[in-house]
Amino acid sequence: MAAALLAPASARAADPSPTLAVDLGGVQLDLVLVKAGRFRQGSPPAEAGRGDDEALREVTLSRDFYLGRMPVTVGQFARFAAETGYRTEAEKGASGGFGFDGKGLSQRKEFTWKTPGFPQTDLHPVTLVTYQDATQFAQWLAQKTGRAFDLPTEAQWEYAYRAGTQTRFYGGTDDSAAAALGWFKANAGNGTRPVGQKQPNALGLHDMSGNVYEWCRDWYAPYAPGPAVDPEQTAAPAGDKPRRVLRGGSWLKEAKHLRAAARYRNDPGSRNADNGFRVVAAVAAVASSAPAAAPGAPGPAARGSAAGAGSWSRTTIFAIAGAGFVLVSAVIGFIGVLVHRSRSRGRPVPGAPRDVTFRAQGDGFWLHAPAHMNGATVHYRCFVKGQLRRAAITLVPGPRGQFVYTGGAPSAVEVEQIVSSSWAAAPGAAPPWAGAPGAAPHRAAGGWHARDRRSSSPDIAVAAPFRGYPSAY
Repeated sequence: MAAALLAPASARAADPSPTLAVDLGGVQLDLVLVKAGRFRQGSPPAEAGRGDDEALREVTLSRDFYLGRMPVTVGQFARFAAETGYRTEAEKGASGGFGFDGKGLSQRKEFTWKTPGFPQTDLHPVTLVTYQDATQFAQWLAQKTGRAFDLPTEAQWEYAYRAGTQTRFYGGTDDSAAAALGWFKANAGNGTRPVGQKQPNALGLHDMSGNVYEWCRDWYAPYAPGPAVDPEQTAAPAGDKPRRVLRGGSWLKEAKHLRAAARYRNDPGSRNADNGFRVVAAVAAVASSAPAAAPGAPGPAARGSAAGAGSWSRTTIFAIAGAGFVLVSAVIGFIGVLVHRSRSRGRPVPGAPRDVTFRAQGDGFWLHAPAHMNGATVHYRCFVKGQLRRAAITLVPGPRGQFVYTGGAPSAVEVEQIVSSSWAAAPGAAPPWAGAPGAAPHRAAGGWHARDRRSSSPDIAVAAPFRGYPSAY
């Protein structure tokens, strides 16, 4: 099939080419045309391996789009890094990424997209890239081509995966069908495999099942009920840690994770050796004088109106915007001084024993806890880049402590709840540190709260987290 290489916009609008080839400078990126249409997103209740977050709904995609034929490869990402000097978050962070240590994923400074812990070539899918790393690659493509590039929405991804099918996998229903489509725990070995070796779907897309999970543009949330047109979850829901959607399964997971409807989530700053991405592109290139909009985003008229700024000059607008930025920065800085004064003091975490301490470092913090707390779940909160983050970790105390990744320099780290199944199993039993000097937690259902945030922090919205949804790493 002929590929579209910056053909005239009028020709593309009349008859889009079935493929798009982008020259990255000695390395080529191929995309496939996906025509607009309608499909059933999610899975039926009786589907084997189904998750609670796969509710069926009718989805209409009103625009054609191009989608990467394969996940972005090491060679393609290397071209981007060489041309721009870009360094991934794993490379810039103090603790590296989560690479393969021979048994599973563990975090080490040396683990980056260049060294994931297993052999790779330029034809392997790039891994250990965060959501931001992936979007930066897409922005680079937009600048090179004058065409809008981005990550696909979750609906675009599943629609393209299915390619007109409604079975568990695009190649069949049984787990045995997965072996012909992609790489997963039973057939991959210890690492990714070169892209394009398995059976493509009806659109010619490879590696949609397995090899690496792929970042999508949406924030993870339950599907809105009822039919939807061009759906995209543009904001993280209240009551749960903000996470982005991942799709497709990976070399580390079982066959059921390769299903068309299977959904996963992770912190956008996660950098794991089985997370990668592919890109989506608009069908029509934008004029060189106009900025590239995200695929499916409103055009200049719908965006309203930068031109409608009337007689205001661009210089005036920039000056006002700059002054506003300075004012907002000053306010945030002042609040940060007041709120985050406790940062990196090594003081005891409220509501826990005195020998539980934390120490901020780079893109996370070290948590030190006594050995008898091994296996307990700690629900904590902290501020990162001025924004409140809530999360939970399972304690695995080590000689140096336990490093907790937060995606940025944290401050005001506080424990909200500590839960252990052993305490919950013994009604009325006290936690191991009960009666310790300075420890004053109170018992709650399933564990121990540091204190009741619902009454003491009215400025923080607290809602019940999702139940029964797939966990992240």
